[in-house]
Amino acid sequence: MSHKVDGNKLVVCQFIQYATPYCGNFMYSLFDLEKKIKERNDGSEIIYVFYKNTINCQWAKEMLQTNKKIFFLTNKTIKGFLELRKILKDNKVNILHFHMTFPFLILFLSKLFYLHIKMISHFHTELYGNSASSPIVRRIKKIIKVFLCKYIFDMACGVSEAIFIDLINSGVRREKCCYIDNGIDFSRLDIDCENGREMYKIHDKKILTIFGSSVLAFYNKGVDIAINAIKDIAEQYGIALVIVCDNRDYVLQEIQKIFKFVPKWIIIAPSQENVVFYFKMSDIHLSPSRMEGFSYANLEAIYCGTPVIRSDRPEMDRNIPDDIIFPLNDISALQKSIISVLNQAPDAKKAALKKQREYIVSRWNIGIWSNKMLNMYLQLSPVSSPSGNLLY
Repeated sequence: MSHKVDGNKLVVCQFIQYATPYCGNFMYSLFDLEKKIKERNDGSEIIYVFYKNTINCQWAKEMLQTNKKIFFLTNKTIKGFLELRKILKDNKVNILHFHMTFPFLILFLSKLFYLHIKMISHFHTELYGNSASSPIVRRIKKIIKVFLCKYIFDMACGVSEAIFIDLINSGVRREKCCYIDNGIDFSRLDIDCENGREMYKIHDKKILTIFGSSVLAFYNKGVDIAINAIKDIAEQYGIALVIVCDNRDYVLQEIQKIFKFVPKWIIIAPSQENVVFYFKMSDIHLSPSRMEGFSYANLEAIYCGTPVIRSDRPEMDRNIPDDIIFPLNDISALQKSIISVLNQAPDAKKAALKKQREYIVSRWNIGIWSNKMLNMYLQLSPVSSPSGNLLY
């Protein structure tokens, strides 16, 4: 079964599982890409498809007030497929690009019914999946993902070279893989905001921040690693750890597994759109991640002038000058790195951050990302051929 498609324009359906309380750089990146596509002036456009739980997010409600095309899908398989099928047909979609969701049957049926539609799976994390899940569940999910990449999807795109290598090592053909480093809308970080130290009454402490935005993120982002690294030095070095999260009750529960109570040096703060608020108040941003695809927060923190200490996950660029890295799960090494940064001379710290900021601005500019994404669409679609090869 097929439907007639206007071969002169791109119609990209962004199918996304994303229901965070804040819009975040991820959505701002897609908005920039949408702008780039519309600049073709040939009727090309992006439509957005989310699951229905997203409709409760304030940023999604604000999207509905704009002229963007946005749809909400049920999470029931057959009904979800029928709804998606209607969206694809009515909007004459020729590229289906999905993020953070793998509804196997929905995608399989969509490809079966609309063979002409090019499917792109965007891998924001490694194929093995959430590290908090059981090994058996993770293996099964990986097998399904590899099958889809081999036989259903037209392109598997990673957000980093490490994920690209993971795809190939998992058996996906080289010609069906690519990677496009994420881009960051740095302009959204160039804002003035209130003093977080004043709000939380932290005037005489060294503030360390960590983002553990959801239930799974507490483990994946290594919040427990950060707590265990700090607990023996918090009093000596006057440290306050600010854990930024969506689910306060869950974080409290996990902290109480470690201490049976919540230490005074731990502050639980709500996630918000304005991440600058937390970076500006922070002396160090921690990223002891067990699992990572591409950490926006690390680069955003550096841009805002906050030193970052991160685990040696392979997904992040190793060429960032003066990068502060410690071995994954090594609590002692993280503790030593924290002490080292706290004792670092102000001039040396400022010079290192200046070099890092210059590098990340040139490396992860959102305009570069949007151009590469558009070129990927053009390579896959019959609309036209892009100039050069920007993907590899």
